[in-house]
Amino acid sequence: MRPTPLRARSRARPHIALARVPRAFHALAGLALRAALAPSALALLALARRVVMPTALALLAVTVQCAIARADPAPRATAAAVESAAPLKIDGALDEPAWRSAPEIAAFQLMAPREGQAPDESTSVRVLVDGDRVVFGIWCEARRPLRASLAPRDEITDGDHIAVHLDPEGDGQRAYIFGINPYSVELDGILTEDPDFKWDAVWDGAARVEDGAWTAEIAVPFKVMRFPPHGARPWRVWIRREITAWNEVAVWPLYRFSEAGRIMLQAADLTGLESVSGGRDVRVEPYVFGSAEGARDYVQPGGFTPWSDDRHREAGLDLQTALTSALALNATWNPDFSQIEADALQIDLNQRFPLQYPEKRPFFLEGGEAFATPLEMVYTRRMSDPDAGLKLTGRVGPANTGVLVLRDRGGASLAGSGQGYDGLSWPGAFALARAQVPFGNGSSVGVLLGGHSQGAWNDPASPSTDSTSRNGLAALDAQWRISNRWTAVGQLGLTETKFHHGYDAATSRADESRHGAIGLAGADYSDRGLKVHVAHRHVSPDYRDELGYQERVGVEYDELNGGWDLYPKAGALQSVTPYSDNLVVHDHTGRIEYVDLNPYVVFQFRRNLWATPGWHAYQEHWLGRTYRYSRAHVSLGDTEWRPLAISVETQFGQGLFYGATDAESFVGWTDIDQLTLTARPSERLTSAIDVQHLRVARHATSGQVLDVWVTGVNTTMQFTRSLYARVYPQFDGEIEHLNADALVGYVVHPGTVLYVGVNSGFDRLDHRQRPTRRQVFVKASYRLGI
Repeated sequence: MRPTPLRARSRARPHIALARVPRAFHALAGLALRAALAPSALALLALARRVVMPTALALLAVTVQCAIARADPAPRATAAAVESAAPLKIDGALDEPAWRSAPEIAAFQLMAPREGQAPDESTSVRVLVDGDRVVFGIWCEARRPLRASLAPRDEITDGDHIAVHLDPEGDGQRAYIFGINPYSVELDGILTEDPDFKWDAVWDGAARVEDGAWTAEIAVPFKVMRFPPHGARPWRVWIRREITAWNEVAVWPLYRFSEAGRIMLQAADLTGLESVSGGRDVRVEPYVFGSAEGARDYVQPGGFTPWSDDRHREAGLDLQTALTSALALNATWNPDFSQIEADALQIDLNQRFPLQYPEKRPFFLEGGEAFATPLEMVYTRRMSDPDAGLKLTGRVGPANTGVLVLRDRGGASLAGSGQGYDGLSWPGAFALARAQVPFGNGSSVGVLLGGHSQGAWNDPASPSTDSTSRNGLAALDAQWRISNRWTAVGQLGLTETKFHHGYDAATSRADESRHGAIGLAGADYSDRGLKVHVAHRHVSPDYRDELGYQERVGVEYDELNGGWDLYPKAGALQSVTPYSDNLVVHDHTGRIEYVDLNPYVVFQFRRNLWATPGWHAYQEHWLGRTYRYSRAHVSLGDTEWRPLAISVETQFGQGLFYGATDAESFVGWTDIDQLTLTARPSERLTSAIDVQHLRVARHATSGQVLDVWVTGVNTTMQFTRSLYARVYPQFDGEIEHLNADALVGYVVHPGTVLYVGVNSGFDRLDHRQRPTRRQVFVKASYRLGI
C-alpha cells in the first residue's frame, strides 16, 4: 500500500555519513544482511530469535548517550494573527482590505518527496481575528489542472486540499484540523500521533477557483475548541497542502522526519490570540429514528415463510455544555447509535482472532482521543447498545482528562478481550477514566482506570444458574522524548475479573477471581534516513480487558522494525525505502507461538505510481504442531489519471490451513488478493470498487479447500455540498449473500442531518438470488446551539 504523506517515512537524501549512525546500527545492518542472504526460512527464524531482544538492549543503552548529548531545540517559526478592522464575509475571495494588511506566510517547503526543497507550486496564508473567530486566508498556485472533487465532508484527502492544524494549548500534544478543497468541501479532525477525521465541528469555509490558482477562507469559532485561558505558551500552528498533480506535500513550517516526536512539536508559534478563550456554548441535539423491517426464512420444500413486520421507532437527546472553557460535559439519553453507514465486509484471513471494525458512532467519536493509550486498552465497540451515559472530556489543570459512564443493554462480542468467556455481553455498565499530563517538549505520563459489570448472564458451563461478572483495569503509561532522535514508551496494566456463578447443586462451582497483567516497553530512533522501532510486550495468562482488544494471552511479543529512505538525484524514481518488519511471539515457557519476518522495499515514482515487493517468512504453533511457511507479496498503485485510480495487493505462496485437529491442519498454497478501483467520471460522481479474494489449496493448482470472494461497489453522487445519494452493494461469495444498501443524505452541518435509506438482503436459493431481508429507515437530528 502507498504510505500516506502525513505519516510518511523520513524523506532525507541518500548521502548520509555512516559515522553519524550509532555502532548498534552497524551491527544491526550486518545482521540484516546475513538474514537477507540466509539459504532458507529456517535460518531466518533462528536469526530473528537471537536478534530481537539483544538488539533491543543495545538500542536502549544508546538512549543514555543520546540523552546526554541532547542539543537545545531550535527556535520555532512565528506567525501573527491581527485584528480585522471590519467583519469578514466568508466567500473564498480574499478581496477585503484587511487581508492586504495581514502578515503573509509564504515560506512553504516540501515535506515529501524532497524534504526541505521548494514546491512546484507556491502557497501563501494570512491570519486574521474577526470577533469571536480566527480566519485563515489562503492562496494556492495551480499551474497544472486541479485534482479534486465535490465529495462528502472529510472525503477529500485523495485530492488537492489544504489543512490548518491548531494547537490552542501550545504543548505540541494535540491539534484540531480544519481543511478545505477547491470545491469548498470541508475537512476536520484531531491530530495526535495520527490524524483522525471522525471529529466534526461547525465552522465556515469557502473556496474559489481562479485562472492559475485557487483561494479559500477557513473561519473557526473559538467556541468549537476546548482550551484553558491563555497561559505561558502561545498557540501552535502547522499548515499542510497536498498538491496531487506533482505528488507533493508542501508545509509550513517544515516538518523534519529526522526529529522524533509528534508533528506539532515542530509547529510554529501563533501570536495575537492571547486574550481569547475556548468554547462555553450549550448544544442540544435531539434525534428521531424510525424503520420498517421484514425478514423471511426459506423452508424446503414449501418455499418461504411469510415476511415478518417489525416497526421500530425511537428518539433520543444529546446535551453538551462547557463546565469551563477547557472542559465539556456530554449527557445523553437513548443516544443515537443507529448505523447509517454499513461496515465494509472483511475476509477473516487468520481464522484465529476476531475482526475489528472502526468506530462510527457520534457519542464515542467526540473526545475519543482522550482515552487512547500506547496499548489498545479501549475498544468502544464493546459498548454495543447503551441507553444512557455521561462523558467528560477536556483539560483539568495540567491534565488532559476523559471520563465516561454508561449503561449498556449488551449484545457485543467479548472475543478478543482475553482469558475467559468470549460470547456476547449481557446488560450491564461500563466506566472509564483517563488523565494524561504532558511535560517537557513532547513527553507525558498518564493513568487509565476502567470497569465493566454484567448483570445476570447465562453461563454455558452451568445452564441452570445465572451468573454475574465484573472486570476492571488500571494502567500507567509514559512517553518520553529523550532527544531529537529518540523517544521511549512504556505502559503497565493490571486487570481483575470476578465471576459469581450462583448456586448450582450439580456442579457446586465456587466463585472465581482472576488477576492479569500486561506491559509494554519500546523505543524509536529517527535519523535523516534511518528509522528503527523496537518493543517488547508481556501478556499474562489471566489477562482480561473487556473494554479493549488483545488477541493473545500468556505470551511475549518482541518487535523490531526498521527502514532507510534513499532518494535518487534524477530520473523517474522518486524514492526507495528498504524496510523490514519483524515480530516474534512466544509463550512464557519460551516456545515460539508465531514469527513473521517481513522484508520489503517501497518504490515511489514521480508520476503517482508506487510499488512494494516483499517476502513473509512465518513460523506458527497451532494445536499440537509447529508449522513453517513463506510467501511473497506485491503492492502496486497508480493515481496519475484522476478519472481512474487503481491499487492492487497480492500475496501468494505457502499458507497454513487451520483445521479442527492436527490431522486436518496443513501447510498448503494460499492466494490473497485485493483490488481497489476508484472511478471519478465527473467531479460529482465517485465509485469505489473493492474486490477481495482468498484461496486455500493443498497445492498451487489442485486440491482446493477454500475459495472466497468479497466484492463491494460504493458509489456516491454529490449533488451539492449538502445533498448526496449513495448506493453500496456488497457480495460475500462464501455464503452467496448480497447486501444492497442505498442512502440519501442531506447534511446542513454536523448534527443537523436527514437520512433516508433502504437496506436489503438477498441469499442464493434454488439457483438464484432471493430477497430474505428488507428495511426502510428515516433518521433526522438537529443541532441547536444556545
